[in-house]
Amino acid sequence: MLEGTALTSGDDTWTPDEAVRYEEFAEKSFSWRCIEEPSLRSLIEPRIGDTGGALDLGCGNGRIIGLLRKLGIAEEAIFGIDSDQTLIRIVTSRYPNANFACQNITQPPYLVAAPRIDLATAHFVLQYLTVDELMKCLTELHRLLAPRGYLAIGLPHPARVAQQAGASYFARVHHRIPAPWGGFTTSSGLTVSDYLNCIMQARFTLRRVEEPEISTRCLGESGANAYAAGPTRLMILAQAVSLPGRGRAKKPRLLPNRARRSHADCAICC
Repeated sequence: MLEGTALTSGDDTWTPDEAVRYEEFAEKSFSWRCIEEPSLRSLIEPRIGDTGGALDLGCGNGRIIGLLRKLGIAEEAIFGIDSDQTLIRIVTSRYPNANFACQNITQPPYLVAAPRIDLATAHFVLQYLTVDELMKCLTELHRLLAPRGYLAIGLPHPARVAQQAGASYFARVHHRIPAPWGGFTTSSGLTVSDYLNCIMQARFTLRRVEEPEISTRCLGESGANAYAAGPTRLMILAQAVSLPGRGRAKKPRLLPNRARRSHADCAICC
């Protein structure tokens, strides 16, 4: 565990050791196995059928990419973006045929020549962004998505974040909260309505909103008590509103790695 280590959106980077420790935690965590993964699967699996390509924003160690592969998306058709070079090296070794870039998601564009992206995922990464940064990110995702393409978002529930921080739900300030892998993480303090309104303002239609409960198969596990009292996750499925006359280049090309990195891109679960 990283006792006393501050892992916040204000840091420039993680140390390689911190990134590896997070990688070891993320995919085995109770919240991922018993709340997030079942909910995310239910949101995107019915939309996988004719998916041409998928983009995972804040891909981290590749746990979302692993789910996309299980659901039938070809590795070559998957694109991932993360700001941490250590995590990019880890995910590249796990999925050598996928396409990755080390980039800050607050600095679009993400793809120079956009392929056909039918599905984008942003799991536990948007909570670090301010409203302006969030709108910039959502606008770029809308640009990349094919007409009527889907965006699946996973967030720590804003009410839980406020409770953990001992702050007002309506404070809308960055909260510093304990991270379950040790140390601390942050969240922007936006409310549920803030997220939903930003998504709609970025020309997405809301298709489904969930506050998922613990999967019944996990209720007997020791970790269940920490997530049983109220909503801990906010899961959103949105669909891009088609814009007339929007062209699309045929050949995908990722931007080169950028020197500046931020935890705004790291897929964090807490």
